[in-house]
Amino acid sequence: MRHSVGGRESLDGLARGTEDEIAGFVTGAIREGANELKQDWRDQVMDAGLGERLSRTIRNEVYPRAQNSLDAAGLIWTTAPEIIDSYARGATIRPVNGARYLWIPTDDVPKKRQGNRLSPQEVEARFNRQLVVINPGHHRLKSTPSRVGRGVGFAGFTGLVVRRASSRWRNASANQRTKGHRSYRESSQAFVVMFTLVPLVRVSKRLDLDALATAADARYPALLSKHWR
Repeated sequence: MRHSVGGRESLDGLARGTEDEIAGFVTGAIREGANELKQDWRDQVMDAGLGERLSRTIRNEVYPRAQNSLDAAGLIWTTAPEIIDSYARGATIRPVNGARYLWIPTDDVPKKRQGNRLSPQEVEARFNRQLVVINPGHHRLKSTPSRVGRGVGFAGFTGLVVRRASSRWRNASANQRTKGHRSYRESSQAFVVMFTLVPLVRVSKRLDLDALATAADARYPALLSKHWR
């Protein structure tokens, strides 16, 4: 998802100056317009409830870099184009590479340092065992501590306890899983859901980037007049 801001045609009717002066006016207006459009994108992502992390993927740059030009142009783009595009157009996300289901992480999946949650393979490596998949009617779901939605299956573990220091799940010790032992923890018997399995996910349209681009184009003549000295 990209949009450019520019327009030599907006110079028509303005007083003539030296080319270098006018190039400075144009580049200043383009730079301000590009910054405003970037912020508009970010604000719309936040207003749509898509989170600050996704909003920070919106970037901008003015070309040519580090110099003034009559043909200056601002480029606004995202480093997460597939995600932004899906919310701008609406999309149906399906499994790829022959997979039957999408594995949607729950809040109980540990996070990486970057803030995103571990993949199923990374979860198995973290806990050093394979995820167990149960069906929606399984009795363990009645007492799970996890918040789960609708799915055709649920993947997780039993034998976990919460680490006091970090409030994150970890493997319980043998004593913590043994009823009658003084270290026994009731939570070790619960099934903690790490992933919800679904055949597809429908993403509704929640962004209108075309409207933002149109507004940015309409603001450009006023910005040029502002920077014209």
